[in-house]
Amino acid sequence: MNQTMERVAVITGGSLGIGEAISTQLLNLGWKVHILARRASSYIHADHEGCRTHDVDVRDLDAVKHSADAVASSCERVDALVLCAGVGYPTPLSSASRAQYDELFDTNVAGAIFSTQVFTPLLRDGQAVVTFVSSIAGRRGFADWSLYCASKHALEGFAASMRDELRPRRIRVTSVQPGSVDTPSYDHLRSEEKKEFMDPESIAELTVAAIQLPPQACVETLFVNNAVGDL
Repeated sequence: MNQTMERVAVITGGSLGIGEAISTQLLNLGWKVHILARRASSYIHADHEGCRTHDVDVRDLDAVKHSADAVASSCERVDALVLCAGVGYPTPLSSASRAQYDELFDTNVAGAIFSTQVFTPLLRDGQAVVTFVSSIAGRRGFADWSLYCASKHALEGFAASMRDELRPRRIRVTSVQPGSVDTPSYDHLRSEEKKEFMDPESIAELTVAAIQLPPQACVETLFVNNAVGDL
């Protein structure tokens, strides 16, 4: 990627967890970063000169479109689109509800799909990278997590399709599939229960490295598991 060119990233879910770590690392590398999240303005570095925050729920397509208009008015093109907004929790089949299904799929699947649709026209041909922050749950199933796993498998299918659909524009698509990561989703666990979890910064470092590869190279799938195996 041309290091003299102003580089612009749009990150959904960029104010917490892995998204926050990606936002921070890109800002530290001199990128301009637009964060879309329900509480984007609470991002720890929201006052950074290179940061713009947009308080948006990705389930609200009109709000996402409004944010895209704001991004388009402030830059020529977008070099990285990172789809990190997501939600996850166990849903044993015996107690799974339609409300849980709607929340998981509207956020993890529809939110990613329509955010991609809205921002794709802004991506820089021949250089941009679209990154879906998925999960090991998009590779295999886990007991009691069926709805979450189904949503991440759907996201993987969409990412694979986008990889082929955007290839004529030389836009690369990466799917990041981490194992268990110490994010706010696991705040209810005790520290000893998370001692083998990865930290968000480790996943962000690998993700940012993939984003910054030369345009001739593409990391299509980035699977990072816990050293002790599946958790």
